[in-house]
Amino acid sequence: MPGEPATITPHEDVFREIARLRGAVSEHFEPSDWRVDTPLGERVVPSPLQAVLSVEWPAGQLLVTDEDGDEYEVTFPRLVNGDPVAEDRAFFIIAFNEATQYYWVIDLDDERPDDPWVHEIDHDLYGDDRRFQNPKRLSRMLAALAAA
Repeated sequence: MPGEPATITPHEDVFREIARLRGAVSEHFEPSDWRVDTPLGERVVPSPLQAVLSVEWPAGQLLVTDEDGDEYEVTFPRLVNGDPVAEDRAFFIIAFNEATQYYWVIDLDDERPDDPWVHEIDHDLYGDDRRFQNPKRLSRMLAALAAA
């Protein structure tokens, strides 16, 4: 089982995007021994990801993404349990787009937990092998959001 990485903070690009969106890591954040069950066994949620998942947004603020000229709300962070996104990965869902039914999924075995690859998975394409072909770094996914 992969252990806790030495890095304890998100990458500077992730911090920059969170700040641009007017968010901040919770002042009460402390890394913990957070473990989750995945299809490949138990994994540690890396401390940089724990920090990102503790982000607090201003009251009433929405995060939106523009897809084909339409704006859709993205709930980030949002942990979704029990959805069978993949059977062959140590996946972890960190965000959800209610309108498009897309999850933001990371692989907990990623070698860059400070700015992990994010896969945008269509809820309706679970059995499709193409669903993990075009990941983007978390910083790039956040860069595509706007605060509303």
